[in-house]
Amino acid sequence: MLKAIIFDMDGTILNTIDDITTSVNYALKSHGFPQRDVSDIKLAVGNGAKALIARVLENGYENPYFDMVYETYQNHYDEHRMDKTAPYSGILPLLRQLKLDGYRLAVVSNKHDYLVKSLNDQLFEGLFEFAVGETAQRPLKPEPDVLFDVLYMLGITVEEAIFIGDSNVDIITAKNAKMTSVGVTWGFRGFDELHREGADYIIEKPSELLKIIEEIN
Repeated sequence: MLKAIIFDMDGTILNTIDDITTSVNYALKSHGFPQRDVSDIKLAVGNGAKALIARVLENGYENPYFDMVYETYQNHYDEHRMDKTAPYSGILPLLRQLKLDGYRLAVVSNKHDYLVKSLNDQLFEGLFEFAVGETAQRPLKPEPDVLFDVLYMLGITVEEAIFIGDSNVDIITAKNAKMTSVGVTWGFRGFDELHREGADYIIEKPSELLKIIEEIN
């Protein structure tokens, strides 16, 4: 019997892509590098902010300007993270229903921990019991550590939770934790990637998650 529903943040519950793209391009332009289309950014996100910059910057981590571009990006994004970012349509009603049904809710992300907590506090009405992001003490997804930490805080087992995300990183994370995975197609990657990675379930709109939970139970 499921007791908890755990969500990824970017591309799953929050549409953050416009603010991320603006900050990436601000950083690239500030240091004389070509800007990127939103389609490039969608493929670059998922493994943390440093990996994002490495993927959009020529020669990645080896670029002598990497640290400066990353710092410029992060400072700009910290200040502009809420310019256009909002929950996807249907997410808040879904979360309210899950809470009403007695499920415990949590968010895990490769976004910096302070950003995950800030966005959660500002946008999600206290619906999530825990919101956890990147820290120096824990490896990023797809390592399963962050899921195990949240399970420990919730006091439940792997079998009593499912993980919902929009990318291959999320599906691999769930597999590494031996947890049931649900892929969402409204995020940054889409059906083909989720299917290829072997998501246990794939949904096209938030309300479909309720049927999946009923089926699992």
